[in-house]
Amino acid sequence: MRNRVAVNSDIPLAVFIIGVKVNKIWAVHKWLKSVLAMKPMVDELYKNKEELGFYHTEYYLSWRGVTLVQYWKSNEAIMDYSKGKKHTEAYKLFYKTAAASNSLGIFHEAYSIEPNHYHSLYVNMPEAGLLKALEKST
Repeated sequence: MRNRVAVNSDIPLAVFIIGVKVNKIWAVHKWLKSVLAMKPMVDELYKNKEELGFYHTEYYLSWRGVTLVQYWKSNEAIMDYSKGKKHTEAYKLFYKTAAASNSLGIFHEAYSIEPNHYHSLYVNMPEAGLLKALEKST
């Protein structure tokens, strides 16, 4: 672990935030499959990073939910992935079970960021976030 590290900010970037919140804790049979559907999609992203325009995912747990912060090359890459088989199947499953029962809520946000319009700094931190996603500079 290095003491102070920054990330080069000279490339375009898209940040995608997606999260779920369990609304009905005891309705596990309604929401669990939707929550578990995220792992195969993230696995697919890591296996095909260059082809899909994906960089990295960070996970954040809360009392009744999970939020993922993802780093991508562009919003277009995010939208292209959303039309793929794994995502389409997960989307249909969510609406058929979890959304229909109101047992699970889901949200997502996507932001396009122009080169040199973002920055990051990591002091006494392991690789995380942009540092783990993009080329480092010191």
